[in-house]
Amino acid sequence: MTFVTIELLVIAALWGWWAWKDPKRAYLGLPILLPTYVVRGSLGPIPTTGLELILIATLVAWTLKRGKSGVRETWTALRPWRGPALLWLAAGLVAVIVSPVHLQALGLYRAYFIEPLLIFFVGADLVRTLDDQRKLAQGFATITILLSIWAAIQMLTGWGIPHPWDAVPGRRAVGPFSFPNALALFVTPIAALAFADRLQKKEDRLLNIEFGWATVISGLVAIILAQSDGGLIAFAAAAFIALVLNKRTWKIAVGLAALSLIAFLAIAPLRTRVIEMVTFQEWSGKVRTVMWSETWTMLRDRPVFGAGLAAYPTVILPYHKATWMEVFQYPHNIVLNLWSETGLLGLMAFAFIIFIWVRGPWSVAERTADRKPQTALLLILPVVVAILVHGLVDVPYFKNDLAIAFWMLILLTMSTHRPAQKT
Repeated sequence: MTFVTIELLVIAALWGWWAWKDPKRAYLGLPILLPTYVVRGSLGPIPTTGLELILIATLVAWTLKRGKSGVRETWTALRPWRGPALLWLAAGLVAVIVSPVHLQALGLYRAYFIEPLLIFFVGADLVRTLDDQRKLAQGFATITILLSIWAAIQMLTGWGIPHPWDAVPGRRAVGPFSFPNALALFVTPIAALAFADRLQKKEDRLLNIEFGWATVISGLVAIILAQSDGGLIAFAAAAFIALVLNKRTWKIAVGLAALSLIAFLAIAPLRTRVIEMVTFQEWSGKVRTVMWSETWTMLRDRPVFGAGLAAYPTVILPYHKATWMEVFQYPHNIVLNLWSETGLLGLMAFAFIIFIWVRGPWSVAERTADRKPQTALLLILPVVVAILVHGLVDVPYFKNDLAIAFWMLILLTMSTHRPAQKT
């Protein structure tokens, strides 16, 4: 057992003690710790991360605190989510079985399927009121602001930026992560949420005006410093949807769309840049089109199960003809990612999850919620759009922090609340 692992165990034990003493406050602080997955160790032959140990400590503390009654109550409250959650777990299990790298697949199944759903389950018990959601949103806002500051320091000093992202000119911030897009993937849906929240009525807002705008600006700064075109486009799409959905701002959205069209037609360098991005003529675009083509060829031979969980780099090798580029972990497209990793069952399960998320405010179970369906949808749709649009060119789920954040963002935007627990 390494010194790093011992440190992680001590921290997890302290966190578990706090989570047992005050489960809600500990849970609401989890967003700030999501990047700790980059700190890695092992428990004997089993690899683990700082985030995983903290999550396990949280789950154990909640189970000891709430017991069978908490499990039964939460299971009942999550009735609309049982189907998509169980289907997602089943798809992941099938993906482990068909994967040629079973041990790696089991590790990812634990990190991307089991742990996120357990955290979602616990959160459904602890995040009960609009005030709880506000505190959870503050956690996401805080980590976004901290990551933006981290990224700014990196750009000024070059500290902590791995090669080749440290090259000058062209330096790209990564924050605590190992590559720039990881930073953008994390902050983009949070910035979209904060922007949409600013359009809510004052009594419905999750963040106050200062914290809200600081989160939006910080998210945009981090995306820009990471030089993520996908992140910028995803945020712009989410912001446009948020403006269109709001009766007070839809005219602004139309005006911005008109101005954008005029700028596109009138400014030649801008037009050239947009065309290059849309037609994937830039280097990253060319890499993606080749990757998608090779992945599609592979999936035609494996249409039902895909490559299997964690198996894409192995299975794609016979189809990889573009030897001038590396083999990536995923094909960088949300549909191809899901299809390759979890097969058609996983693709359908994820679509089911998105459907239940968006439909939630309008369901029979939520008609008596303390948020009107239109109010909840004003938050849900921009976040979903940010994730899906970014997913057109990247991997917005299959990463330790992103998988947990995905399910916690669902909690953050759900409109049904229950009475606070009696203490």
